[in-house]
Amino acid sequence: MTDSWEKELIVRAARYYYIRKKTQKEIADMLHVSRMRVIRLLEKAEQENVVQISIHNSFRERLETEQTLIEQYNLDDAFVVPSEETRNAISLNDSIAKAAAMYIDEHFSDNPIINVGYGDTTGRIMNYFSQISAKKPTYVSLTGGVSIYLLNTRFSVGNASLYLIPAPLVASTQEIVEAIKKETAVIEISRMHTTASCSIIGIGGVDDEATVIKSGIMQKNDLDFLKMQGAVGDVLAHFFDENGNFIETDMESHLITYPPSSLKKLNNVIAAAAGEQKCTAIRAALRARHFDILVTDEETAKWLIKNK
Repeated sequence: MTDSWEKELIVRAARYYYIRKKTQKEIADMLHVSRMRVIRLLEKAEQENVVQISIHNSFRERLETEQTLIEQYNLDDAFVVPSEETRNAISLNDSIAKAAAMYIDEHFSDNPIINVGYGDTTGRIMNYFSQISAKKPTYVSLTGGVSIYLLNTRFSVGNASLYLIPAPLVASTQEIVEAIKKETAVIEISRMHTTASCSIIGIGGVDDEATVIKSGIMQKNDLDFLKMQGAVGDVLAHFFDENGNFIETDMESHLITYPPSSLKKLNNVIAAAAGEQKCTAIRAALRARHFDILVTDEETAKWLIKNK
């Protein structure tokens, strides 16, 4: 049982630390005890309920949503953007991109190698990362389509290195695809993929706003045909059904993109995706665990939890 003087020291240490915002050294000097003693006093303050640390309801709900997502879908991590932030953002993609850039800046090394898939959101992530971070990343494209990456990125190359697969995303023949894969530059970039700290991918939908349509990669009738085959979304231009199973199409043999069978071999695959039109696609990719970490918004996260 803690004696009265010990109790007094615990209360005083807690008051100085949590209310007056004193450092542990300052508290040690004020109480004429060692810094190690202050650490133990603060630990006891929590153990004996002298101090009760709580998280505001609005934050707690979002953190609980993240944890539920992680548990339900066996993720390594999740980052859920507050609804008010997405409502006030220029666009949902913009808000998700900012969040993903902050997540990467917080979790990975000073000079990270980052694999990047094509898409509007991933381009925005690179732009925001250059604005918020002092780190010097090396970006490595996961697909062909040089113009896609250059159009979607406006960051200063002085702050980053960018390695692009020198090829289109879709080639006219399978023979051209095989020839491109044998090029030295392409082989060297492929080797970089497995050394990356993380990989950023988007989850594409199958609506008229899909990136593959807006960027001219596919025609609407091609997408409609894929939908007839059960496609609900794509990752790196590989289309999958509602359970995340990849659909074999003639287009696959014309793609210059990271193979779907090897996605799980990459380190820390981060999917940045949100929105009502993408919910089914994100759920399908989650079911097949095509990625390890999800960055999304509250409304999408709650739908995914409710409709697992």
